[in-house]
Amino acid sequence: MSAPGTPRREVVTGAQRAPRAAHGPAGPARPYETDPAVDPLLLHSLMRRQLRLGVTTFGLLVALIGLLPLVFAALPDPAVRPGSALIVWAVLGVAAYPALVVMGRWYVVRAERNERDTADLLGGP
Repeated sequence: MSAPGTPRREVVTGAQRAPRAAHGPAGPARPYETDPAVDPLLLHSLMRRQLRLGVTTFGLLVALIGLLPLVFAALPDPAVRPGSALIVWAVLGVAAYPALVVMGRWYVVRAERNERDTADLLGGP
């Protein structure tokens, strides 16, 4: 209600329409939009699995790249044995990149599988 003496709001651009639903005229797009009790549990589970996957991938990255200086320190001195410098460059320039690509691909496939499994539990696409 408006206070006395305040002008009444008038619609001047057209007929007043009912507000649209957030999910459109066809109904909710996903089942969890209608059942809010399911949504937080599944999202929490998905986030936990994604975090575990990320920590595992980071651990593999540290094991692969972070330990390389220790491996290189164990190699003979390049001044004494010139071939050891070639081994270092071969590992850094050739072997590390395919390993990183494989690790990245593994991470993406697992993350997408986690999301797809959660969507299957929800009955979504």
